[in-house]
Amino acid sequence: MKNVRFTLLLLWAATALLSSCKKEKDPAPDLATRVASTYVFSELFYDGRTIPAKDTDLKGSVRITRKTETTVDIQLDIRQKSTNDDFMAYDVEGVILTENGSEVFLAYEGEQFAKIKGDAITVTGEDSAGERFAIIAKR
Repeated sequence: MKNVRFTLLLLWAATALLSSCKKEKDPAPDLATRVASTYVFSELFYDGRTIPAKDTDLKGSVRITRKTETTVDIQLDIRQKSTNDDFMAYDVEGVILTENGSEVFLAYEGEQFAKIKGDAITVTGEDSAGERFAIIAKR
């Protein structure tokens, strides 16, 4: 009977010890890991209007690849549907990320050119006539 009590006591102690151990949580992903993805062109903002991708002559994507915790490389490949000519086609290395609340800002050589909010990236530019526009792409 003593052996049974001892065995039960030992099992109870082992169970209490194992169940009291805290599980370690995985660390939250860093900023660059959180934004790294492929974003598909979805809208053009131009002349005060937002135009759905299907109503434009544009197609393409923005691919973001993590380099360090706060830097990424970007492949911007936006082309004209009708001719497949480049509209915004750039490979940019060493883009710096900064976070402010729910937005992530992307800068190259000290100049901010894009922001990410939620599942969308907005890349700003200027056409040959000096008109500002924005390309919006979504994950």
